[in-house]
Amino acid sequence: MNPDARLRNALAPVDPPDGFAQRVRARVAREAPAMPMPARRRVPRWMAVAAIVTAVLASPFAWREYESRREALAAKAQVLLALQIASRELNSAHRKVVRPIATTTLAPVDAGNSGKEGRP
Repeated sequence: MNPDARLRNALAPVDPPDGFAQRVRARVAREAPAMPMPARRRVPRWMAVAAIVTAVLASPFAWREYESRREALAAKAQVLLALQIASRELNSAHRKVVRPIATTTLAPVDAGNSGKEGRP
């Protein structure tokens, strides 16, 4: 027998024996918990309701905090940009002031000329 045929035979539907459903129901009834199921579900349901109410009431505060942080980050970015622009302009002005002084040369002083020759 090939593997496909063996697999087909192994997975073929089989009817359960007579009385199977009644035996399962009887066993479930014997092993059923003593506490009814709805009592167990009340606590988690109230917890879920409390969590939803808390989330709904807290969401405006969380949104306000989010908005204020976003505005603070935008202001910080603007301040940093302004500082970069100011730094660039100050560096440019500094270069314009320092460069002419460094390139200007004074007339060399002659060691033999003491400056007394042109006086009366």
